[in-house]
Amino acid sequence: MEVEIKVPRTTKEEKTGVLLSWYKNNGDMVQEGEEIAEVMIEKVTIHIKAPASGRLKILVKENEEVAQGQVIGVISKD
Repeated sequence: MEVEIKVPRTTKEEKTGVLLSWYKNNGDMVQEGEEIAEVMIEKVTIHIKAPASGRLKILVKENEEVAQGQVIGVISKD
């Protein structure tokens, strides 16, 4: 089973931002609630936490543009 990691919505408008960094590498194990990524939307930095425990699969690379609600990675629950 896979759980999606999404960029949270911070405004009602459709704003885009940038994925600043991943705190983990592709394939790393993560714990639910652990901070795993950082995005910036409208000059606001948002820390994204793992929605579940499992193995991280990164779909969007650092410094790429992201939209609110976009899936940036998945966690595979073994």
